[in-house]
Amino acid sequence: MKKLEEFLEEWDRKNTEQHNKIALFNPEMVETLNIEQRHYFVRVFYHLRGHFVNFLWYAGNTAPNEQIKKVILDNIREEFSGKEKSHEQLYWEFAQGLGVDLTDELLNERTYVPFANDFNRKHLEWLHSHDWESGMAAFSAYERLDNIDYADLLTLAKNFGAEGRSILFFEVHSKVRHYEMVSEGFNLGALWDKSRDKVIEAYEFIWDHQNEMWRNLSDAVFNHSLP
Repeated sequence: MKKLEEFLEEWDRKNTEQHNKIALFNPEMVETLNIEQRHYFVRVFYHLRGHFVNFLWYAGNTAPNEQIKKVILDNIREEFSGKEKSHEQLYWEFAQGLGVDLTDELLNERTYVPFANDFNRKHLEWLHSHDWESGMAAFSAYERLDNIDYADLLTLAKNFGAEGRSILFFEVHSKVRHYEMVSEGFNLGALWDKSRDKVIEAYEFIWDHQNEMWRNLSDAVFNHSLP
């Protein structure tokens, strides 16, 4: 019988394999992007990461007890970074370093394109159609992707010419322990022992949904041109 750690290691490998097929994670392909396409990535990706607060809000409001609420609140607290700049502010610094002002995106969401909106909406639809245990399993899967996704995104940011404080957002996310915070606080292992089908379904949803998003984003960036 497969152990949780074996399942997770296989899941990680599958994600890495998918990234290897996506142009946005290919440094040679990224070099061909012009300034406008790079700016477009910055604006669209802002919405792909910035609306996760709605996921957290939903999960927190449906959490069954104080322990699970604390797991979610600890994640939010980590996003604010205590005395340091919040993760949101670090992303603004990345954008500014590349010459992009995100003020308009924050207020008017002009580049909140349909596939990005759909990506965020389907997270909430999935949570709504599953119980809280499945939702927390999906939460842990999403956070586990950080160390895989952001390692490649850090390379992407550097290939865009970002440096110094401009890459701190990606450096932080490639090293954070959000997955451990969620999986240990929620006790993913206990859910695996009790109902592994819930874990597998949640992780397969996040895997498929996230990689579909990367493919859509990659296609959108490479096909983007000035009107």
